[in-house]
Amino acid sequence: MMKCQDIMCHETRWAHPESTVKEAVKIMKEQNCGAVPVVDEQMHLKGILTDRDVTLFVILQGKDPETTQLQEFMSKDVITCYGDESIDELISKMKQYQIRRIPVIDHENRLEGMISIGDIAVKAPEEEHKTFEAFEKISEPVHE
Repeated sequence: MMKCQDIMCHETRWAHPESTVKEAVKIMKEQNCGAVPVVDEQMHLKGILTDRDVTLFVILQGKDPETTQLQEFMSKDVITCYGDESIDELISKMKQYQIRRIPVIDHENRLEGMISIGDIAVKAPEEEHKTFEAFEKISEPVHE
């Protein structure tokens, strides 16, 4: 059975809580991704910044991307997985929380990588999971 460590992106870029929005958005552009994990100096996961966060909390509130620090609005309650978790466990979390990207951490909360729903679709064998069912559940509209 495949584990999260088998399909995660090991080349994950990150930012620090004191990094600016502009710095994080630059990482998103360079990495062609929609989320940047936020870590401390020891690589402990402190939060995550998504392109949606930037839109809702920076752009709509008129914050200056060159001076606004990530710690002001990053998501701090981050859904994570461990490298030794199964792909099925990962998909269950993605379905439950309707998220498309999950940081992979070690058992001391240090960032090891990231997994996106695209990584599952491309790297995990279809017989190990129900990808299309997961896509459908994760992509259902959220009623707030």
